[in-house]
Amino acid sequence: MFHSKSFVVLLIGIMLVLTLAACAPAATPNPVPPAAAPVKPAADPAAAAAYPLTLKDDLGREVKLVARPARIISLAPAATEILFAIGAGSQVVGVTEYCNYPPEAAKGREIVGGYSAESVSVEKIVALQPALVFADGVAHKPTGAALETAGMRVFFLDPKDMAGVYADILAAGALTGNTAQAEKVVADMKARVAKVSATVATISQDQRVKVFYEVWDEPLMTAGPTTFIGQVIGLAGGVNIFADVEEQYPMVSSEAVVARAPQVILGPSSHVEGLTAEKIAARPGWAGLEAVKAGRVVIVDGDIISRAGPRLVDALEAVARGIYPERFK
Repeated sequence: MFHSKSFVVLLIGIMLVLTLAACAPAATPNPVPPAAAPVKPAADPAAAAAYPLTLKDDLGREVKLVARPARIISLAPAATEILFAIGAGSQVVGVTEYCNYPPEAAKGREIVGGYSAESVSVEKIVALQPALVFADGVAHKPTGAALETAGMRVFFLDPKDMAGVYADILAAGALTGNTAQAEKVVADMKARVAKVSATVATISQDQRVKVFYEVWDEPLMTAGPTTFIGQVIGLAGGVNIFADVEEQYPMVSSEAVVARAPQVILGPSSHVEGLTAEKIAARPGWAGLEAVKAGRVVIVDGDIISRAGPRLVDALEAVARGIYPERFK
């Protein structure tokens, strides 16, 4: 993990890009999550049994494969996690330096760059001769265009909610010839989400815990309701104290946090040094917050709560335990 000033600059840059995406005309105003469902595959992935196969990606583009792709490159950590979870790991020949899960993802595979479009090497990707490239629908549009010009097939993933994650997993299963395992992954995720939802349903609205999620402290940043972080908090029965913001990752004032009086403070593992009890209590007015007085500062794995893949359910369960430890043991 990085904690240097350069990391803060990089983080702010990434958050600003995501914020611009959230404010695009196609987005639905908060606090209601985007009403439009993610683009579904043109054909039912579960029914896809043979090639040639044509599916629509999350940007609405048709991607056609004439045969099962033996060589695949993933440009996004979430896509990498999906591919390995559905049994397509042996088909993956290239990943990014941020594809750190599962641990074997980077072993014996070419590193084609970082996460940003500028850091990805189109030349390396072309040299690997992949039959299919999975890319992020927001960050990798320029890269995808360059790859398609070079004759590569690119499938963009850009889910907006849990249903969109399910659809992407099933689509990846169909495209890679791993439909059965993809169905199992989705079935397991749905069962675990349903279990959490059943418990949350027993918690009355006046008993719901107010939550502040701190992305970073200098500047102070949080997660809005349309992010996966915000959606996980809601599914876990928490009340995001900034559920009324329109940005995905807005900067907020310390005074606003104090005024909204969170009962639990959540934060990612990448920010653990900034969320110590001493540092939080030293902020003006924060020592009196219920979350601080009760020592209810919960650190969540920053990867699982921000990646739209199978481990998003792990994040949901972790957040639910952090907010309601007596109900989720």
